[in-house]
Amino acid sequence: MDDKRFLLKLLAITSSFLYEAVAAIGVGFLIGWGIDRLLGFERLFIIIFMVLGAIAAVRNFMVRVYRIGVEKDD
Repeated sequence: MDDKRFLLKLLAITSSFLYEAVAAIGVGFLIGWGIDRLLGFERLFIIIFMVLGAIAAVRNFMVRVYRIGVEKDD
């Protein structure tokens, strides 16, 4: 029963990763677009903030999976 609960938690985290990644990249796009427009660049900050959003989403996913693994080991 414990393995089933672990797999369900892992599945929930994995499925929410997609939405979180899209949201983080979208917010990064909007922030980058605003800064580019304010400073007169074409796509510099859009790219920077979209990459930062993607990195943040992957980091959050890895932390959640690590926490689930630590809970399972206890």
